[in-house]
Amino acid sequence: MERSMVVSIIGRPNVGKSTVYNRLIKRDSKNITHDLPGVTRDRHYGFAKFDLINHESPREVILIDTGGFYLEKINEPSKTEKEKRNFKFFNIMIDHAKLAIDESDMVLFVVDVREGPIPIDKSIIDYLRMKKKKFWLVINKYDSDKQMGDEADFYTLGVDIDDIFMISAAHKRGTDELAMRIQQEVIELEKRVLNNESNMPRLQIGVTPREKVVSKVALVGGPNAGKSTLLNCLIGAPRALVSDIPGTTVDPIEGFFDLYFDKEANLLDQKMSWGEKTDQLISDYQDYQKNNSQYVQNHSSDKDISQEIYEKVFVDETQLDLTEKTEAMPEEKKVEGNYWRTIHLIDTAGIRRQKSIDDFVEEQSVYRSLSAITHADVVVYLIDAVKGINHQDQRLVDIALEKGKSVILAINKIDLVSEKLKTPKDKKLWIDELRNNIPWLEFCDIVPLSAKYKQHIGKFKKVLVETILIRNKRIPTSAVNQTISELVDKNSIVITNTGGKRLKVKYSSMIKANPPTFLLFTNRSKGIPENYKRYLKNGIRDSFDLKNAPIHLIFRTSSDLEKRAHPSKKDSPTKR
Repeated sequence: MERSMVVSIIGRPNVGKSTVYNRLIKRDSKNITHDLPGVTRDRHYGFAKFDLINHESPREVILIDTGGFYLEKINEPSKTEKEKRNFKFFNIMIDHAKLAIDESDMVLFVVDVREGPIPIDKSIIDYLRMKKKKFWLVINKYDSDKQMGDEADFYTLGVDIDDIFMISAAHKRGTDELAMRIQQEVIELEKRVLNNESNMPRLQIGVTPREKVVSKVALVGGPNAGKSTLLNCLIGAPRALVSDIPGTTVDPIEGFFDLYFDKEANLLDQKMSWGEKTDQLISDYQDYQKNNSQYVQNHSSDKDISQEIYEKVFVDETQLDLTEKTEAMPEEKKVEGNYWRTIHLIDTAGIRRQKSIDDFVEEQSVYRSLSAITHADVVVYLIDAVKGINHQDQRLVDIALEKGKSVILAINKIDLVSEKLKTPKDKKLWIDELRNNIPWLEFCDIVPLSAKYKQHIGKFKKVLVETILIRNKRIPTSAVNQTISELVDKNSIVITNTGGKRLKVKYSSMIKANPPTFLLFTNRSKGIPENYKRYLKNGIRDSFDLKNAPIHLIFRTSSDLEKRAHPSKKDSPTKR
């Protein structure tokens, strides 16, 4: 089979489509659910695995959750601004729901048992039949046996009784039977495709990865900054809903697109791990100290011992196994000279200032956007070229850096300020003015672009490739030691409350990539001024060209190692 079976979930607003979706993929919080029409707006894709039939292997299905579905645009008068906004969303969601139906092998048409059938339900069923789509009628919110018989009115829609399911997605009533029937349907579809009796519709590009996924990139920014437009531009399909209404995106929208990394693509197939590799590094250093205590005693007071350490212990990095191959790709996917890799892209909801957030849905949107930042490798922060950088933008970029994310500043809607940027000099002055507002981000690339008109997207992709490669860069221990030794010798400091003792770095090593993290064994690990840490980070960044990436430094001493080796050992009482 070319791909998994695709099942879309459609229905009028607020019938419980997202609850059905979450139940089937067994993740209750995947999509926001709320007793308010119009919460789900974009198409959401997820993988559900069904294993309910004895003697059959599990089957995986691609599920599509859609927004509230109307066949015709709504022109009803509305009383409140929120109602007007929701009606606008419903109107632009029509095409997205139809796209989901087109790429589906089967449709779950969800209705609310409490409301009964209404004329729009019959219209939707007629549309599905016109499109020759297999569909099941899922009567949701059947929460108790007291509702028995309420489903009778839906029989007038002319759906075969074997294709009608009574469920309560919220209370998990009837959902296992629905899942089992879906698994059976997958098995039957596989047989038909194998016998050339059925053609599976083409799935929209960007839904599943085509190559090895090497990085997760989150598109972040304020409302209406153009994040969804950029996602659609990069994927090459109308994946996310786009409108000029701030707050159009509610749930994070995910997609995949490919980038060309040339021969350096092979470096991305390795990853440097943390945990046990750090323990091994520390253990080897402790062994060296024990076996060479006299040497350390004689030399630690008058000169740095890093040269001896890395010559005797860390030159052979294969012994420490600091690089670890990720899970091997299947043999049939290994293509000589294939330097394309896939990027997992996440479009997030626009984040406003906390005091501007006024309802549950937006609170959940902001929470999920911040969660997307946490789980991303790279954050592309979009800024409206007309509005410029504000305090909220600065705060969110700082959050991304604190969480160890590489940051690219994308100044979108450059087409709207093109009148004042007619010459290269005008553009340079404009970029310089932007940089003056964020002097602490001098190591982050600023890329002006127009997602709507696809201007400078090539430059943006180039910067993204460089950023991902830099984030995964490995630096030999010898080079790290030499650079940090030179930085400390050039600008040494006396640590406060140590009786005039200067900071000494005995040796150092890069222990983790993604983000670049360095372990420094020193004579003191506490009381090192923040400005001196910034000095070391800037020196490391300049020496190894680590732009767009935050650098983490970890300071350890021999006493720190002793406490790590014996965590239960209490500190000896202080002598009076």
